[in-house]
Amino acid sequence: MQASAQRDFHDALWRSHGGFDLVLSPVLISLLGLWIDSMAGTRPIFMLAFLAFGITGAVLKVYFDFKRGMAETTERAAELRAEAAALRSQAHGSQAERV
Repeated sequence: MQASAQRDFHDALWRSHGGFDLVLSPVLISLLGLWIDSMAGTRPIFMLAFLAFGITGAVLKVYFDFKRGMAETTERAAELRAEAAALRSQAHGSQAERV
């Protein structure tokens, strides 16, 4: 597999991890609650509580991952703008020297 294809595949997997977080975590945690309910004899109480906890945690994780990604993108865009401005000023300076 070429490097660009590997990078695209990795990026696609990285973007899709939010779906796994939103589904898999609450299901696993609610199964844990179901197991605790079966041991304690309190059928839906722990399962529902753990399900709510799992959904809340998954949504918050995806939200904060999104915010972190946007902050990194904004920071990188500012760095690229600064580099572009420096290159433009450098190019204008070399044109002035030639004249």
